[in-house]
Amino acid sequence: MSNVNEGHEELSNLVRTAHHWRYRLQDPDLSEGDRKAFQAWVDADIRHEEAYDRAVTIWAAFDRLEPSDIAPDLMRPTARERWRRLQKHARSFYGMREFRLATAATLLILITVAIMLPITLNHMPTDVAAVTHASEKGKTISMTLADGSSVTLGPATTIETMLSDTHRQVRLTGGAALFEVASDPDRPFSVATGDLTATVVGTRFDVRNNGGIARVAVAEGKVRVTYPYMIGSYKLWMNHGEVLEAGEQIAVTQKEGLRSVRPIAPDKVGAWAWADATLIYDGATIAELVADANRYYEGEITLADDAGHIADLTITASFSTDDIDRLLSLVEMSFPVELDKTEPDRVILRHKGSR
Repeated sequence: MSNVNEGHEELSNLVRTAHHWRYRLQDPDLSEGDRKAFQAWVDADIRHEEAYDRAVTIWAAFDRLEPSDIAPDLMRPTARERWRRLQKHARSFYGMREFRLATAATLLILITVAIMLPITLNHMPTDVAAVTHASEKGKTISMTLADGSSVTLGPATTIETMLSDTHRQVRLTGGAALFEVASDPDRPFSVATGDLTATVVGTRFDVRNNGGIARVAVAEGKVRVTYPYMIGSYKLWMNHGEVLEAGEQIAVTQKEGLRSVRPIAPDKVGAWAWADATLIYDGATIAELVADANRYYEGEITLADDAGHIADLTITASFSTDDIDRLLSLVEMSFPVELDKTEPDRVILRHKGSR
């Protein structure tokens, strides 16, 4: 336990020092000696440079953040104690104007520490072993987890589950999974894929991750979806999110972050898992469609290197998973795409007229 506490203290000091330097470097009268001291601190450890860059980014974003942008489950009880202690310390060293600046900086430090600590702890050893479940290409499988929750895996999908006395965690590495979560208010159920996390207590929803886009759709109950706050394409060490209700879905991309919440018919959530499996798209990209199709197609479907912007074109339609060839034909008719089938068991989508 002492090693963990020491790690927390070291991280807290690192973040505090980074924000201290960010504040000092704004002083137009900063001495050359101070500038050299800052450079020496940065050069001493790669973590110092990363912490300083993060401090500058967070400060730039601070006036754009709302309390709801910070996922509540990322805050820890010790944050209030640290806040009060540092607040009292700041009063003794700063006047009113300086104190206000120090208070804002301290708040940023606390937010950063509170968010970085769970990330650090996630990499610590745990007594709960991860259990892997996987499905084959073209086949869905259903199972019941030890907590009573049921999961249906889409074709070519892999998940890892970690169930403990306090948490139920699932990681989806790719593909699609439909969850019907057994209610247990004392053990939140979370599904992570990439940097996106969906957390519930008891509900029915699906999570998909294909072609660089992750999606969450809710059939019953509520799901909180969180993703790192972004400035441009840069991800911050803090999450914001949306609470989805039944009949709502949301998508996330690495370029855009969380998109707007969109409606979906509850009976269409997880439609790919039924006997008459259907892939339903509402503003999905061609890259996402191709990744989905590959999980059902016996051969291989790829986008040509010279396909250009084709991957980002969007489509709203539904297709049967039993007839991927028809899906490809409709794509060819609807977009500036031609299908190259010169290689056996392989279909290449090219920009029309590129050959």
